[in-house]
Amino acid sequence: MPFKEDSCYSTSGKYCACIEFHLSEHKRRGFHTSQLIEYSLEPNPDAGDDKNEPPQKLALAFSTADVVVLGWRLSHLADKLQENDLAAVRVLPKRFAEVDRHMPFVASIAITPIAKP
Repeated sequence: MPFKEDSCYSTSGKYCACIEFHLSEHKRRGFHTSQLIEYSLEPNPDAGDDKNEPPQKLALAFSTADVVVLGWRLSHLADKLQENDLAAVRVLPKRFAEVDRHMPFVASIAITPIAKP
């Protein structure tokens, strides 16, 4: 799914079989939506009172890895995830943070594989 120039996410417009995380221009990781066990949207505990730190944390638990997305206005991504319409997520440069104050902004994506027993 192509991204709009100033957007940190893309949608499929229909049932989404995979969610792809673009870690850089040349590095992507995808997970099948059937592997999603749970997700949560909560305040970022590391942000505190620092206005420069992302205030929200969207955590996704897949069967093979945990994904943590930090940013602003992430409830829109959680809504798209709940609707099974979230196709891809990427980090944007900070200059895009205030382009549209109603759109989500992703500051970082961290993927931690779950160790096999």
